[in-house]
Amino acid sequence: MTLRQLQLQTSWGNLRLVGGSRAGESTVILLPQLHLGLDPGRAHRAAPPMRTMVLSHGHMDHLGGLGYWASQRYLNSMPPATLIVPEPIVGDVRSLLELSARLEGGQPYRVTVVPVSEGDHHQLRRDMDLRFFATDHWVPTLGTQVIWHKHRLRPELAHLSEPEIAERRRAGDEVTLDVRNDILTYCADSGPGLLDARPDVFDAEVVLVECSFFRPADRDRAARYGHTHLADLLPQLKNLKCRHLVLLHASRRHRLREVEAIIDEEVRPHFAGELHHLNVDWD
Repeated sequence: MTLRQLQLQTSWGNLRLVGGSRAGESTVILLPQLHLGLDPGRAHRAAPPMRTMVLSHGHMDHLGGLGYWASQRYLNSMPPATLIVPEPIVGDVRSLLELSARLEGGQPYRVTVVPVSEGDHHQLRRDMDLRFFATDHWVPTLGTQVIWHKHRLRPELAHLSEPEIAERRRAGDEVTLDVRNDILTYCADSGPGLLDARPDVFDAEVVLVECSFFRPADRDRAARYGHTHLADLLPQLKNLKCRHLVLLHASRRHRLREVEAIIDEEVRPHFAGELHHLNVDWD
C-alpha cells in the first residue's frame, strides 16, 4: 500500500508528512525528517527508520504494526529505538514486545519503552520536544504535540556588537530567549470533548484530527465510541488557528470518494487555512 504524502510549509520549514488512516483498520503517521512515528497501526516498510515511535492508545488499528517496526529494526541492525506509551498500558506493551521477540527466537528488541502521562514531555532532539495530552476517547489515549524551540537574541541586547554579546555570554548572562513554536498536534482518536477541553492544542501550525463519521444516522455511534462526527467538527472550524488541518480516521462505512467529496463540499468552505486528509483504502 502506498502511503499518502503531504508537504506542509511551516515556520520550521517544509514538513513532510507520510501516512494513512482508516477507522478500525489502521492509522500510521510518519514524520521522516524527524525520524518520528505517530501510531504504528500497520506493518509498512516506511516505519522501521523511525527512531522514535509514539503509541497513542492500545487499540489494534493503532498498534498492529508495532512488532513489525521493532523486529525490522532488529533484523536490519538499526540503532536502539524509543517507544513512547501511555502509562496505563506500558506493562502490556512491554509484554507484547517480549512475546514477539520470543516467538521470533531472537534476542530482545533494542527498544526502550517510555511511559508518559498527560502533561509529560520527551526531548526528541536538542531543539524539539514532544508533549502529551489526554484526548476524549473511551480508553486511555494521549495526543502528541511537536514543539520546536528557537533561540533569539534578547531585544534589549540588539544594540550590542557580536563581541559584546559574546562577552556577556562568557560572563554567564542569558543573552537569548527560548521561543516556542507549536509545529504539529496529533489528536489521535478523540471525541469532540477535546475541542472544548483543550482548545490550545489546536493552535499548532499543523493539526491532525479525526473525523470518523459523516452521516446524520451515525451521530450516536460516534459519541458512544469516543469519535468525532462531521457535525461536531463543523461548528469549531471558525475557531481553529492552525495553518494546516489534516483529517484522519474516516470510517469504512463511507467510501473514500464520498469522504473526499464531503470534505471538499462541506468542510473546505468553512476553514480559512489549508485543508488536507490522510484517509486511504488499505489493501
